[in-house]
Amino acid sequence: MDKYAIILAAGKGTRMKSKNDAVSKVSFPILGQPLVKYVLNALEPLDLKKIVTIVGFGGEVTKSIVENESEVVWQREQKGTGHAVKQAAPILASLEGETIICCGDTPLLTDKTLAALFSAHETNHNDLTVMTAIMDNPFGYGRIVKKDKQVIKIVEQKDCSNEQALIKEVNAGVYVVDNRALFEHLDKLTPNNAAGEYYLTDIIGMFVSEGLRVGSFAVSDNDETLGINDRYQLSIATKIIQKRINKTHQLAGVTIEDPSSTYIAPNVKIGADTVIRPNSYVLGTSTIGEKCVIGPSAYIEDTKIGTSATIIGAKVVSSEIKDNETIDRW
Repeated sequence: MDKYAIILAAGKGTRMKSKNDAVSKVSFPILGQPLVKYVLNALEPLDLKKIVTIVGFGGEVTKSIVENESEVVWQREQKGTGHAVKQAAPILASLEGETIICCGDTPLLTDKTLAALFSAHETNHNDLTVMTAIMDNPFGYGRIVKKDKQVIKIVEQKDCSNEQALIKEVNAGVYVVDNRALFEHLDKLTPNNAAGEYYLTDIIGMFVSEGLRVGSFAVSDNDETLGINDRYQLSIATKIIQKRINKTHQLAGVTIEDPSSTYIAPNVKIGADTVIRPNSYVLGTSTIGEKCVIGPSAYIEDTKIGTSATIIGAKVVSSEIKDNETIDRW
């Protein structure tokens, strides 16, 4: 069955407290890579026929980031998540298949989890599957209310009864849904709420009332569900991604003496038996050969480094370092 994706990336990101209105929230970087690019990277292995990104505030910046990998549509007015998804109708509404809907500010999602979400959706013959997380302290999150193991609604914190407030399974904001059914029901949404917005989650009640099957898929790692709403959360996500990347290199034969002070961008390649010493940055599309020594206190960006090279206390940008070459600024 054909698969598609919609990335919601139109929000203003008010809590980022940026003075630059041209900068979108999803363009904020982690280790030099914009938030929305992490989402695109997680979607890339899923063999999607189309990806559509919804842009709005700071949309030109977002468009420039995603346009080589995604079609782009605009949400000119901010009227809620349901309204945002509906902007993709001219591209997707007539197509058969399954659509994943996710947010552009969730850089910790992995392709493994998204593939498992699709698999659960298909195995359980669902018409809509909600990604969820099980939290010991679910305060502030929309609760997943079920009957006979099927999702019947999502209740936001402010609307929870005492019984619903005890539910630990919460909405993670990622959905897989039958594509035709999605757009048919988006047309039926109404802004009957205090905000006057069209909420995507309202289609769950419609599906249930029509006898369509709505299920849930709980992630194994709650970190993946973290959305970035402010710069504190940005720093938390940065440390998690830093740890993931460093671990991958360590398991591939790279020595990283102090992972907590070593910052390596997602697209960097490093050869086996290279040593990365503390307080070092390796960013952009840099490549480092085998048996090199990088650092301490090295800054490397978009640079190609040969075998057995040494760089200590130096800043090297957009350069090529030869085999056995040494740059020592100490």
